[in-house]
Amino acid sequence: MKNYTYNFEIKDLLTQFVAAFDDTVIKRFNRAGAPEQEVEVRYVFAPKQRIMHDVVNKAQNLQLPVVAVNLTSVSYDTDRVFNKLHNFDNASGVNSASSIRTPTPVNLTVNMSILCRYMQDMEQILSNFIPYADPYIVLAWKEPVSDALDSDVIEIRTEVLWDQNINLNTPTETTYSDKFRIIADTSFTIKGWLFRNQNETSNPIYFIENNFINTSPTYSFNQALTSLEYEAFFDSLTADAGYDIDTISLSGIPEITNVYFNTSASLLEVNGPVTVTSGAYTYNTNSYTLLGSHYNETEFVLLSSNSTLTSGFTSLSTTYTGVVSGYLLPAANWTVLSDEVINITLPLLLDSGKFDIIIKNPAGWKTSAEIDGFYFNAQ
Repeated sequence: MKNYTYNFEIKDLLTQFVAAFDDTVIKRFNRAGAPEQEVEVRYVFAPKQRIMHDVVNKAQNLQLPVVAVNLTSVSYDTDRVFNKLHNFDNASGVNSASSIRTPTPVNLTVNMSILCRYMQDMEQILSNFIPYADPYIVLAWKEPVSDALDSDVIEIRTEVLWDQNINLNTPTETTYSDKFRIIADTSFTIKGWLFRNQNETSNPIYFIENNFINTSPTYSFNQALTSLEYEAFFDSLTADAGYDIDTISLSGIPEITNVYFNTSASLLEVNGPVTVTSGAYTYNTNSYTLLGSHYNETEFVLLSSNSTLTSGFTSLSTTYTGVVSGYLLPAANWTVLSDEVINITLPLLLDSGKFDIIIKNPAGWKTSAEIDGFYFNAQ
C-alpha cells in the first residue's frame, strides 16, 4: 500500500465509453415528416440529479436532450482472475527484459440516464445505441504502465456489456408550471483492468546449469515436489555413490572455435600458430574470420599480449569472468556477421611478441588461446 499507483485506467475507460456514444444527432421533423432541424445530443459525466440542476440556460430552461453518465460501482471480477505470478512479456533488450505484472480485473458499472422533452427525441437516441450495443461494444486501449514510445506496448480490448433493460419514466401528472421531461435509465458494465505501477524487470540469464540424476527405479519421494528444498534434496541424492549425475551447462559467454585467414578468394582455416609481421600493414593480409557463438552482443574486441602491440591498452572488469586486459581494437576493425561469425582486421602492430584475440559481451569474455595449439605471433 505504500507504493503509489495511479495509471488513469478508470478515467480513460470512462472517457472512451462516453466518446463511443458522443456523436449522436437527432432530427426534428415537420408535419409532413421532413427533417427541419438537427440537434446534437449532449453527453455529460455526472449523475442525472446534478444534470437537472446544472444544464440550464440563462432563462432557467433545461437544455434537452442530454445524456448523463455516472460511475456507480467498481467490483472485482473473479471470472477473469489470472495467476498473479504469471506476468506478460513486454519488451526485452540486451541488459534487461520487461514484463507487465498481472493486472487486477474490475467491473465498472455505469448508469446512463437519457433526458428528453419529446418522445420522438427519446426514440431516436435509443435507436442510435441499442442496435450497436447488442449485446456489447469493445473499447481498445493501450496498457498504461509501459513507455508510451515503446513499439511493443500491448493493446487491450475491453468489453462493455449492456444490461439490455431500459426503464422509461414518463410524467403522468403535471401542472402548468412543470417542465415535461421523459427519462430513460439503463446501465453498462465495463470489464476493465487496474495495473500496478511498475513492471517487473529482470536481468538477462547468462548461465544455466541442469543436473540430471539417474536414480534407482525403486526410489520413492518422501515429500511433495512443491515443498522440496532443492539443495537438500540434491545433496541427499549425491551422497549415495550409486547414483549417476550428469550436469549440462549453458553459457552466454562468447566461444571461439575456429579461426580462418581471409584470402582474396576464400577462407583458409588456421590450425596452428599464426605469424603476423609487425611494422607492416596490409588490410587483406591481416583479416581473419572467427567462428564460434554468442557474437551478436559483442561489446569489445581486444588483443592480449605482454608486448606493446599498439595503442589503447585498457582493463575491463566483468561480473562473471573477472578482469581482462588488452589493447582495445577500434570498432571499425571488427564486424559481427551473425551470432556465430565475426570478422576481425588486425591494426598496425608496433612490437613483436605473442598475442591472442579476446571477445567480450555482457556475459563475459573468451580468448582465442583456448583453441589448442593456436596463438598469434608478431615478428
